[in-house]
Amino acid sequence: MRKLGSWSLSGTGHAAAAGFAAFFLLGNMAFWLRPATSAVQPIAFNHAKHIANGLNCTDCHAGAQDQARATLPPLATCLTCHESALTQSPEEAKIRTLAASGQPLRWTRLTRVPPHVYFSHRRHVQLAGLKCEGCHGPVQQATTPPGRAFRAFTMAVCINCHEQRGFKTDCNDCHR
Repeated sequence: MRKLGSWSLSGTGHAAAAGFAAFFLLGNMAFWLRPATSAVQPIAFNHAKHIANGLNCTDCHAGAQDQARATLPPLATCLTCHESALTQSPEEAKIRTLAASGQPLRWTRLTRVPPHVYFSHRRHVQLAGLKCEGCHGPVQQATTPPGRAFRAFTMAVCINCHEQRGFKTDCNDCHR
């Protein structure tokens, strides 16, 4: 029998404690490593239809080309075209319902940059000449909102992209 402080464990108790610890640790490890669940967006936005009607990514995602951060479109952006009904779509009607109620349009973000990493859309789009779909996937063809990010944005993904294109991989350029 093993004595732990005022607790004593027999062989069976020790095995049970070890089993519980393994279950707890592995269970939590599985929780942190599992893929993100699908996100539900407030409007079933059809990117393909908007692109076919002549819009570009930057028409709705301000800052994507000329600022460090790109935005998700606020309700005011949608109302630029959809203040009056263009179709009989219940999804389009949600825009006017939100506006009438004074509620903001709350998109679910699919990508996040860790606080210790500096990422600039301007540098990647304007200076490096990358297209939106290079990182965000073929969103312009999507008829429903993506349920999760096209790819995991890890340091390995960023380093690989920089190396393939012959760009610097100096840690200080991206890490704060």
